[in-house]
Amino acid sequence: MQIPIPTPDPMPLPAPVWLLRSLLLLTFFLHVVTMNFAFGGSVIALVSKLRAKPEDDAGRLARQLRGMLPVLVAFTITLGVAALLFVQVLYGPMLYSSSILLGMPWMAVIPLLIAGYYAFYWSTLRDSRMAMWIGTIILAVIAFTLTNNMTLMLTPERWTGFYRASMAGIHFNLGDASIFPRYLHMVLGALAMGGLLVAILGLRERDAQHKQWLLRQGGMWFTGATVFNVLVGFWFLAALPRAVAAVLLGKSAGAAILVGASVILAFIAIIELLLAANAGPKTGPALIGITCALITMALMVLVRDRVRAEYLAPYFRPGDLAVAPQWGVIVLFLVLFVGGLATVYWMLRKLAAARRRFPMVAE
Repeated sequence: MQIPIPTPDPMPLPAPVWLLRSLLLLTFFLHVVTMNFAFGGSVIALVSKLRAKPEDDAGRLARQLRGMLPVLVAFTITLGVAALLFVQVLYGPMLYSSSILLGMPWMAVIPLLIAGYYAFYWSTLRDSRMAMWIGTIILAVIAFTLTNNMTLMLTPERWTGFYRASMAGIHFNLGDASIFPRYLHMVLGALAMGGLLVAILGLRERDAQHKQWLLRQGGMWFTGATVFNVLVGFWFLAALPRAVAAVLLGKSAGAAILVGASVILAFIAIIELLLAANAGPKTGPALIGITCALITMALMVLVRDRVRAEYLAPYFRPGDLAVAPQWGVIVLFLVLFVGGLATVYWMLRKLAAARRRFPMVAE
């Protein structure tokens, strides 16, 4: 069967594929960290709110996370746009086709983001549990839509059947065996990273009693979500096409090392974060656990990229695209990119200083 993959744009890429791919991986890593902090943090804030009394530790955590969510969502959106642009440059024919087939739900992502962003602001200003629920549910719906699009772009053999069935643009990729384990893998990862955010808050806390409580809660959330995620990971692996799964299981030594290292580092992170809960004033275990968790996330980003490449290998390779580097533009972009990161760092420092100076406003 002939697969209707659009012809790539005849305009050559403005930078080498390795550079564009590196920028894609970097921006996606930053996006996925902030996204997981936002989504996982919103769930933990809700749970803490439900179990809290006004002035206990859970209540304080709910207020701390609630005040951070609008900022985290803003960073998630900004960094997500950057990553999406690089995906479009490298995989345009695949992503545009899947976006057309998904159609209306894909177009709904922008108004949903606006609504979710406003909901988190409203929950911060009015201490509204309902607004927090709305924002969290919206993030879950957007994540499911993105998961559908990112899997649909990997399976062009399904496109013709979808298009013949309906041209209305409402095709979720629910027939793909990997869609639900992939989505659940993402949700549990977000809960684990939400726990990591709680542990980070614990490191910055000056109240010794609340500090230990935060480290304990962060470790418990990270451990529980990660253990379940390992089980879901086996489900996800079994749902992948055999050729793709074989690469991760040893056909490619590099891919297998990435998977093995991510599992080992995840369990080291679990051990260190659990030790941090009873480490007193010592911050070493918490710092090691947080570092291992972030490295694990970076490795999983690389694994995800390899899975995408294996899926698309029979149909499309970015390395086959024409390239005509515009080095002046590239240098200007990199300078502005570094300057942008420096500006963001400065803004975060100012925000943290303001929260320390006006703690009641922060909470």
